[in-house]
Amino acid sequence: MADNTADNGAGPADVPQPAPAAPAGPAPPQGVTANVNHIEMTVQVPNLRNGDVAQITQAAPRASIPVRYKWVHIAGMTHDHMVANIDAVIRATYAQLLAGAGAQISEAQRDSVRKEAIVLGATRAGAASAWQITPPDMNAQEVVGSGSTYTAVPGSAVGRVAVGNGTAGGNYTVAVGMSPITEVEVAAINVITYLGMCVPILQGISLVLTGHHYLPNTANHFNGMKKQALQIGGDAVKTWIDAMGTTFDDLAFHKACHPISPPQKRRWAKDPHVAMRLVASGHTAAAIRVPALPSDAQGAKAAVAVFTKAAPVIRGMGHTISWDAGIEIINAVEQAAEGRQELDAVDAAKAWVAGHAASIGFCTGIVRFLSESEGAGQETTLRAFSMRKIMSDQSAEVNRGATYARAYMQRLREAANEGRFEDPRIVA
Repeated sequence: MADNTADNGAGPADVPQPAPAAPAGPAPPQGVTANVNHIEMTVQVPNLRNGDVAQITQAAPRASIPVRYKWVHIAGMTHDHMVANIDAVIRATYAQLLAGAGAQISEAQRDSVRKEAIVLGATRAGAASAWQITPPDMNAQEVVGSGSTYTAVPGSAVGRVAVGNGTAGGNYTVAVGMSPITEVEVAAINVITYLGMCVPILQGISLVLTGHHYLPNTANHFNGMKKQALQIGGDAVKTWIDAMGTTFDDLAFHKACHPISPPQKRRWAKDPHVAMRLVASGHTAAAIRVPALPSDAQGAKAAVAVFTKAAPVIRGMGHTISWDAGIEIINAVEQAAEGRQELDAVDAAKAWVAGHAASIGFCTGIVRFLSESEGAGQETTLRAFSMRKIMSDQSAEVNRGATYARAYMQRLREAANEGRFEDPRIVA
């Protein structure tokens, strides 16, 4: 029998089917972990909110000198041997500089490297010998091996240098291959060695004043000693050094002794006995800066100088003056250890100057009047920034001091006209 059921679209073949399931995706992360690589940090992070200023150290990474300028150490050679064997020191330095310059250099560049080696080697020989530098005095990160070994020869100041062991051994061949030192270079080496004897102190002064080895605002300290050294070398040496321009200053005054411990150089520069030794050795241009004082304590030293120069007038007028407290304060700054002790000593010096500003101003007036009366121009002490500021702030006292000095000079003239003279107290 035929199926007469009408097709209404609801038959089994037309029943809606469920959509196929979407493919399964990755499961949601459950506590994802990742490896964190250790990064070595050279930046020091201090407590700038409320930390003790004496405990806060330099935040930025301290830049070292490039590897080619590091102090080259010849195994077995101590400071006692460096000057007598300065040829070996210069040759080892030459090899180190060439290694850093690369193989493809011109003859002109090679000649420049030779001059650099002479400056670095001679400066370091003078410094190491004069200050008896030993490994504890050095920054080990700025010292490299030479590939050579030194052996003393009995009865002779000059020893033997032979190839040594280690990765730098190839430098020995380069050092030996350097051509002999010329007559002009010998003269220059002597001058630079003499100059090198006081470079650690000059750097120490700069470190005390600025915290840096060599800056434009401390270059005048170095240049004074350089000028004195050039006077003993003659025209040929002056020409040889001047031809290097500012490169000489950078090598001799910055890079050569940079590897010597900064705290050590700082301590030497603050030692008053060092000044006497420098004078005795003929380094007077360096001695006048020793003992070094931090910039903020310079005012106390200038004030004592002003008191000293004004004292004869004040005592001649029958009055008294004393600066013993100022001397004690300056001594405390000189002897203070770096850090909190020095900061406190400097604060005491600043407070002493501020507390005696009127008296200092009065004495500057005396000193200025005397200097102008003698036609000598402005007294050097009065050019110090601290004194110029006091003279500006204490202008009334400065004028009073000048009037006082004028009255003193008038008194002397009147006494002379009348034939009256104070007892000169000459002791036979």
